[in-house]
Amino acid sequence: MPMLTPSQVHLDVPLTNLTVAYAQETSNFVADKVFGTLSVDKQSNKFYKYDREGLRHGDVKLLAPRTEVNRVGMSLSTDNYFAEVRGIGMDFDEQELANEDTMLETRSQGANVLIEKILIDREVRWADTFFKTGVWGTEVAGDASGSVGAGEVVYWSDYTNSTPIVDMTNARRAMQLKSGGYKPNCMVVTSLTAWSSVRKFVTSS
Repeated sequence: MPMLTPSQVHLDVPLTNLTVAYAQETSNFVADKVFGTLSVDKQSNKFYKYDREGLRHGDVKLLAPRTEVNRVGMSLSTDNYFAEVRGIGMDFDEQELANEDTMLETRSQGANVLIEKILIDREVRWADTFFKTGVWGTEVAGDASGSVGAGEVVYWSDYTNSTPIVDMTNARRAMQLKSGGYKPNCMVVTSLTAWSSVRKFVTSS
C-alpha cells in the first residue's frame, strides 16, 4: 500500500511573518545633518542675513575716564531661495492589490521604496554640489611627495608620512579664527574604502 509523502500532505505557501527587502537606515544619510531642513510657505522668497563680520574681535577699546565707548553697528542683508520640486511615483493595479497576499502590503512597501529613492537622490545631489572644488573658502590639496608646500598636506593614504589629526586640527583652528571664535561642529568625509583616492579636503571660511 503506497505511503503519503510530505509533498502530498503540505502545499507550500508564503510565510506570514517574513518578507525580505532591502532598505538603508535613514541615519546613514548626511545631507540633512550638514544643512538642516526648513519648511517654507512659498516656493521662492527672500530671507534676512546678519553679517558675521560684525562679530569679529578688535572693536572693544580701553575706556578712559569721561570718554565715550566705541560704538559699533550691525549689517543686515537679504538673500533669495528657490525650492525646486522633485517627485517620483509608483502605480498599483486594483486587481493586483485585491489579489495580493496579505503579508506583502505592496502599497506600504512601495511607499518605503519611494522614500528611499528620494533620500538617495538628495544625498547624491548634495555630494555633487558640495563635495567638489570651488565651493568652499579654503581648499587643501594632497601631495604624494612627502614634501608639502603651503596649502598642501601629505595624502592621508600614506600612513607613514601623513598627519591627518594635525591637518584637521589646523583646519579647525583656521576656521575658528576666521569666524570670530566659533568652532566647526560638523565634518563630512568619504567612505574609508575610497579614502586613498581623496586628493583634497575643503573647509569653510
